[in-house]
Amino acid sequence: MSNIWIIIRTILKRIYRKPSSYLLHFLAPIIVSVGIFLMYNIFSTTPITIGVVNEDQSQLSRVLIRNIDVTEGLEIALLDEEELENRIIERSVSYGVVIQNSFETDILNKVAPKIDIVSFDHNSGALWVKELTHFHIENMMLLSQISQEKSEVLLKLDQLEDSSYAFESIELMDVSKEKTATVNTFGTYMIVLLITTFTISFQILKEKEQGTFSRIGMSPVHAKSYILANIIANLMISSFQIGIVMLVLKIGFQVNFYTNPFIIYFILVLFALCAISVGVLLATLSNNAQTASAALGLILSPSCMIAGCLWPLDSMPEIMQKIAYITPQRWTLDAIELIQKNNQILEIIPNLIVVLSFTVLFFLISIYKIKHEDQLFS
Repeated sequence: MSNIWIIIRTILKRIYRKPSSYLLHFLAPIIVSVGIFLMYNIFSTTPITIGVVNEDQSQLSRVLIRNIDVTEGLEIALLDEEELENRIIERSVSYGVVIQNSFETDILNKVAPKIDIVSFDHNSGALWVKELTHFHIENMMLLSQISQEKSEVLLKLDQLEDSSYAFESIELMDVSKEKTATVNTFGTYMIVLLITTFTISFQILKEKEQGTFSRIGMSPVHAKSYILANIIANLMISSFQIGIVMLVLKIGFQVNFYTNPFIIYFILVLFALCAISVGVLLATLSNNAQTASAALGLILSPSCMIAGCLWPLDSMPEIMQKIAYITPQRWTLDAIELIQKNNQILEIIPNLIVVLSFTVLFFLISIYKIKHEDQLFS
C-alpha cells in the first residue's frame, strides 16, 4: 500500500512540474464553463416570448391575445404555424399558443374552445402558459354564460378591463431556460473533463515508452498497483477540479443548480471515474501515445455529440436520441436533468448504476488486458 502512495505522489509531481498542467486541469475548465454559462445569458431579464397562431382572427381571439400580452414579463409574437415551429426549434420563442378557427363561435355557444400549447420540451413553464391561457378563457366563458349576444360579451370584457381592480405584479422568469443552460454548461464541461482525465491516464503510455516504471519506488511494483495509483491520482485531480468549477459558478456567478450542489458534484465525480476507466482502457490497449491519441479522437467528439453534450437531445432525430443512451455522457446528463426537475435522489439511481456499470466494464477489460501482457512495464 505504501508503494501505491509513493507512486501517486510521483505522478502528481510529474504532472504539475509544468505550469501548463495548471492551465489544462483548472483554469481551462473554469474558463470554458463560465464562458458557456454566460453565452446562454441566463442572467438576462428579457421577457418570455410567446408565439401565437391566431387561426380564428376574431374579436374575441384578439381580446385573448391582448390579455396575455399585458401580463408583465411576457411578449407576444404573431406567427403562422410554420413560423412558430421554426422559432420553437431555434429557441427564439419559448412557447406557442395556437387558437383554433372556431374559438369565438365556441365561446358564444358556451362551449370550451380548444387551445394548443406548443413548447420545445414539456416543462413547468409550458404548464404555466397553459394555466394562464385557460384562466382568461374561463373569464370569457363566464361572461358568455350571462350574456345574450356577442356585443354584450365584448362590452363586459371592456368593463372588466377598465374596472379598478388591484393586481399584484410579479416578475416572470423562464426557469426552464435557466435549467437548460445549466445542463448545457455541464455538458460542455464534461468534454473538458474527459480530455483532462485522458491526458493523465496516458501517463501510463509514457511510462511504457520511456521504460521508467522499474525506477518508481524502492522495490518492484506490480503493473496493477501502478495503474491503481494512476486512477487514484486522476480521481483526486478530477474531484478537485469539479469542486473548483462548481464553486466558481455558484459563488462567483450565483448559478442556481435547483438541487443540492453536492448531488451534482457526486454525479460528475462518478462520471469522472468512468472517464478515467476509458482512459486507462485506451492506455492498456494502445502500444504508443500516437495510437491512443487517434483512438481518443475517434471516441471523444462523436460520443459527446451523440450524447447531446453540445446541444439539446430533443433537437436530434429520434433514432439518434435512442443511440445516445449507449454513452455514459447521456446517462450523466439525464441524471442532472432529473435531479433538477424533481429533486428526488431515488429517480437518478438507475442512471448512476448505468454509469457505474460502464466504469466497471472498462476497468475489467483493462485488467484482463494487463493479465495477458507480461511485458507491459518491461
